[in-house]
Amino acid sequence: MGKNMAEDKNKTEIQNKLLETIPSNPHGLLLISPRFGKTSLTIKIIKRDNPKKILWVTPNTKLRDEDIPNEFKLWNAEEFLEKTDIICYSSMAKLEGEYDLVVLDEYQNVTSDNCRPFFNGKIKYKNILGLSGTHPKHEEKRLIFEKLNLIVKAKYGINEAVDDSVIAPYQITCIGVPLNMIDKNVKAGNDKVTFYQTEENAYNYHCRAIEEKKMSMGQAPMYMYLNRMKFIHNVKSKIDAAKRYIDGLQGRKLVFSSSIENSEKISKNTYNSKTNDENLNKFINGELDILSCVNAGGTGFTFKKVDHIVIVQVDSNQKGNTVQKIARGLVYQGKDYTSQIHIFYCKDTVDKYWVEKSLEEFDKSKIKWLEL
Repeated sequence: MGKNMAEDKNKTEIQNKLLETIPSNPHGLLLISPRFGKTSLTIKIIKRDNPKKILWVTPNTKLRDEDIPNEFKLWNAEEFLEKTDIICYSSMAKLEGEYDLVVLDEYQNVTSDNCRPFFNGKIKYKNILGLSGTHPKHEEKRLIFEKLNLIVKAKYGINEAVDDSVIAPYQITCIGVPLNMIDKNVKAGNDKVTFYQTEENAYNYHCRAIEEKKMSMGQAPMYMYLNRMKFIHNVKSKIDAAKRYIDGLQGRKLVFSSSIENSEKISKNTYNSKTNDENLNKFINGELDILSCVNAGGTGFTFKKVDHIVIVQVDSNQKGNTVQKIARGLVYQGKDYTSQIHIFYCKDTVDKYWVEKSLEEFDKSKIKWLEL
């Protein structure tokens, strides 16, 4: 038996054992490690329970149009594909219908808006099955799960998957970059008066404004937090340090930045919502050794033989996105392979807290912290 067949057999055996613990016609959440095969596991549940009408909600059009239909065909479940409406979360708010089973793929994408049809009765359902590798802790999402009576029914975590050789072992290196205290390169002021200040002074200004508002009003308005987040996402020192660091890495590199503009500063080989698939396909085929992305490429793609995953900026409140980006490098490639993950943050800022929250699902002994 070849190596890949042995790996697939191992994953299938673990899936089948997990399937035995999931009750018939389940209503709840499956917290499943990325790269474990949650789609194939769900199709096995569907084949077992035989629902007459299914709604499958997914984050993006590639999953909707290609990956999920192909999985149904791969697992000889075409008869159920014919009974399944596959849509994106962005379309769910306008939907009406009756379903035996609703599958919420990457359920961290639920919001009060896109779940409204569940609450106003436009989408009628018997059971909801949520799938994700990361359980969100945001209060809005917690209330949604509570209203829909959704609790975790089965769990198979990232570290279990590593121990079972389902996904690759990993080493995460978090690199702290100090804010510039000398160069005045941050534009500030207003329409009438404009001036420049250092990165450190700019960050302190945002924090001070938030704290002063909290002291006077009990809480700071959301726009203040968003302004600080936008500043952190665009700190020149961090982006420049990441570019130098990435240029020094040997091998194939998949890089995630917070914006198209910042991703273009890392490499001309970009893939995002404004590009076509040329660079993506060249990277997949091995013609490019670096691909610089924003969120495109974070879900729905399998990249083999990637030596380094680099995250220049984590999301402040979407740790599931960070897990999905890391997962692009967790394809099991044999016992001698360890996935190398590199994450940048601004030293002595809330950025480090965001990184810590993003990595809660990972083994702390496999995370090291460096400061430049």
